[in-house]
Amino acid sequence: MAEVQGSSAYERILVAVDGSEHAQRALEHAVQLAKGLQIAPRLTVLHVNPVMMVAEPPLGVDVDERLDEEGHAMTEPYRTYLDTTGVQYEVRYHTGDPATVICDTANEEQMDLIIMGTRGKSAVSELFLGSVSHKVIQHAHCPVMTVK
Repeated sequence: MAEVQGSSAYERILVAVDGSEHAQRALEHAVQLAKGLQIAPRLTVLHVNPVMMVAEPPLGVDVDERLDEEGHAMTEPYRTYLDTTGVQYEVRYHTGDPATVICDTANEEQMDLIIMGTRGKSAVSELFLGSVSHKVIQHAHCPVMTVK
């Protein structure tokens, strides 16, 4: 592995997750990589809720609060897993175009590596996530590792 000024080239790793088996495997690979590096990197686990076009939300529904609840619920299993690993991490969730949010976050946070699964939870999301991973590979400023 390449060294940068005496430290690991992978100090900041972004792991994109969506609740799928492939996302879990991507996270497990990120943990294995983190444990194998000389300097413990920071893992940022990111879940992106795709934007849904809704003309007007139902009365009495706080959309931001609902999205926050869903993001927390989606990422809770990842927190539970990571708490057992000893790896430094933080979890985030956002709403937007997944590929754009992943690339923007990686760029803004100066991530050294993005790790993500190649497929989603269902046939439809596999198609969608496949296109997300393809877009991320094409537009990310840093290396991207995809995990089957």
